Amino acid sequence: MRKIARLTVITLLLALLVSASAFAQTIDVYSIMPESFAVPFFEAFTAETGIKINFVRHSAGEVLVRLIAEKNNPRVSMVFGGPADTFAAAIHEDVLEPYAPVGVEAIPELYRDSNNYFTGIALNPIVFLTNKDFLEENNMEAPSSWYDLLDPAYANGLQMADARTSGTGFNRIASIIMALGDEDEAFDYMAKMHENVQVYTKSGGGGTVPVATRQASSGIFFLVDSIETARRGYDVVISFPKEGSIVSVEAMALVKNGPNQDLAKQFMDWMVTPQAQSLYAEHGIGFLPARPDATVSELVDIEGANFFNLDLDWAGEHRQRVIEKWVDEIVGF
Repeated sequence: MRKIARLTVITLLLALLVSASAFAQTIDVYSIMPESFAVPFFEAFTAETGIKINFVRHSAGEVLVRLIAEKNNPRVSMVFGGPADTFAAAIHEDVLEPYAPVGVEAIPELYRDSNNYFTGIALNPIVFLTNKDFLEENNMEAPSSWYDLLDPAYANGLQMADARTSGTGFNRIASIIMALGDEDEAFDYMAKMHENVQVYTKSGGGGTVPVATRQASSGIFFLVDSIETARRGYDVVISFPKEGSIVSVEAMALVKNGPNQDLAKQFMDWMVTPQAQSLYAEHGIGFLPARPDATVSELVDIEGANFFNLDLDWAGEHRQRVIEKWVDEIVGF
C-alpha cells in the first residue's frame, strides 16, 4: 500500500510538473490586429516552436485603456498589431518595456521606436472604400479627394471608425490634419463631413461590410480591411485621396512587467524574420510587410497613391487631446 501511495504521489508530482511546464510555454497577448489576420502568425510560431499563444482581441483604444488599468498587475506579456500611435501613447503611460528583437536592423528605423519600445511589423495606409453599385447608380467616380466625401450624394451614407475605440479613427483624423495642413481647417472639414456620416463604428473595419452590402455608400478605412472586403468577392472600389493620407505602422511591444517575457521575446525575434514577414502574402493579407525584403501580396495595389508617415512623437503627445476635441466639436456626445 505504501508503495502504491508513493507511486501515486510521484505521478501527481509529475503531472504538476508537466502542467507547470505547459503553462510556462504559453504567451498571453492582447491583439489589436483582427483575429483572421493574427491567427496565421500565432499558429505558424506555435508549429515552429511549440510555444502556444493565448490572445484576446480588442480595438486599439480598448487595449490602451486595459494596459493602463492593469499597470500594477499586467495580465499579458505582449501587444500584437495595431497602429504605432497607440504604442506611442502607451510609452507616455509607462506601460511598455523596451526590447530590440534579434535582427531588428532589417526593419527600417522609421518603422520602430528609437528606444525600442515597439517594433513595426507591417504598414497600413488609410484609404477610401466605396460601393461600386452606388457609384454607377449616381454616375460618379470613386472619391479621389477628401472633399469628394462632402458631396450631397453621400448624405447619411458614410461609415467610419469611432476614434475613442479605434486606432483607425485616430489615424483618419490625423490624416485629415496632415493632408489639409492645418488643424482648424481639418476640424471645419470634419464638421461638414459629419453631416454625411451614417454611423461611427466601434472597430476600424466595422463599416466595410455595410459599404460592401450597400447599407452604406462609402467610408474611410485601413487598406488591409478594404482589401479583405474585396477579396471576399464584394463589388467595392478602393481609392486614395490626392491630398494624401497616413501610412500607419502596425507594431508589437512587450508589456512592462508582463508574464513570460522570455517567450514573448522569442516571438518578437521570429516576427521580424523574412519568413514571418512573408506570411502576409502567403495568406492573402493586405498589409505591406515592414521588412523591405519580404514578399508583398499581389492583392496590394497602391499605384498613384499619395501617402505620408505619421509623426509618432506628435501622435503620442496629442492623441488624446485630438480625440477629445473630435468628440466635443464633431460628434457632440
